[in-house]
Amino acid sequence: MKILASGLPLLILLFVSSCGQFIDGVVTSAISADESEVVAADIAKPMPGDPHGIMTELQPELPGDRERADNLAAEIKQGIARYRDIELAQGDGYEFFPADPPPHMHIVHLVNQQYAKDEADGFDPSRPGSLLYERTHDGQGWKLIGAMITAPVTATVQDLNARVPLSQVRYHLHRNICVPKPIWDSKAWARVDDRGQPVFGPESPITTEAECAAEDGRLLETVFGWMAHAYVYADDPADTWNQMYGH
Repeated sequence: MKILASGLPLLILLFVSSCGQFIDGVVTSAISADESEVVAADIAKPMPGDPHGIMTELQPELPGDRERADNLAAEIKQGIARYRDIELAQGDGYEFFPADPPPHMHIVHLVNQQYAKDEADGFDPSRPGSLLYERTHDGQGWKLIGAMITAPVTATVQDLNARVPLSQVRYHLHRNICVPKPIWDSKAWARVDDRGQPVFGPESPITTEAECAAEDGRLLETVFGWMAHAYVYADDPADTWNQMYGH
């Protein structure tokens, strides 16, 4: 019994550690995929000024494309109108991502985890996985600006086009993102390098597995899947499908 008792703390530590590693693996697997799974990569190019992003090129316009995109924008605008009150959005399960947006972040996402999961099977204009808000001019509040449309990395060109015409919008995909281990380590997320840049996340200069490993991190080849922003509450209607809005 004394031997068992003396070894118990170590067994507990090993159990907790292995559980933590398992959960960390589940979380990262749920939000990431290998780049080899990106089916529609052939119509995408690197995003300007963003080492972590690729963006689809505009495809030839087909009859009905513009009308279909306009109708979708109108449906989204009507579907999310109630969320101009950000407290209603939070009451319906939308949460800031990141949880504490830094002052320089002009546009933020509020994510509903369940709606985001459901979106893998199709987009519902009244239940988007992510809402988009921009800071008010005084910097003290948030104004609803639109919603995000997503699709899995395994989506084909035809799948993406079915959600929003590829002649009207350019989808983007985040890739080569270095994240801490475990991924929920808030202290690690707050780390910055000698130049004041984040060590982890989409604003980090790290893009290779070797650089990430040197920071005791894990490089995710892609995260979250294809995304397209619909700025249905932009002041200028021309910005509705402008993916560089706010950049």
